[in-house]
Amino acid sequence: MKQVRSKNRGNKEIISKKKNKIVKKKVAAKKQRKHPLFGTSKLEEDFAKDFLDKLGVKYQWQFEAKEIGRFYDFSLFPNNGGMILLEIDGGYFHSDPRLVKEEEMNPMQKRNKRVDELKNKWALMHGIPIMRIWEKDIRENPKEVMKKLKERLYIEDKKQQSLKEMNKRHINKIK
Repeated sequence: MKQVRSKNRGNKEIISKKKNKIVKKKVAAKKQRKHPLFGTSKLEEDFAKDFLDKLGVKYQWQFEAKEIGRFYDFSLFPNNGGMILLEIDGGYFHSDPRLVKEEEMNPMQKRNKRVDELKNKWALMHGIPIMRIWEKDIRENPKEVMKKLKERLYIEDKKQQSLKEMNKRHINKIK
């Protein structure tokens, strides 16, 4: 049986020969991924919906660092300008030290750790801040994650803004 990619909407056709006849069957293509090689994890999709969208942050999925051939989960564009790279690290795959001891890491986890270090160095060399958030923190302490995001992105709650405005009005300007 031979598989051939059809030109119509990414569907595949399976072509087989039966009694000297060519039989074509259409097979639905897999759901389009955000990144063609690696995809976007459910954790990343949930994070974007539950945190970034709620904060109204502009972001880009899968920012590519072409020089090192790697992708960052998100690049964020805060209202004050600039860019921040954001990585959502799964506890198992990226070996959260609270869950996995270094001496117990398997080869995949060791490779992922080296890749994470490479990505950190690239961001540092280019003067781009990088923020890493562990899956465990997202799942177990979302309020703290939201607070850290707001601090890093300089997003203030309306309550904080009104307190600042109130304090500005009550400062005496004596020269």
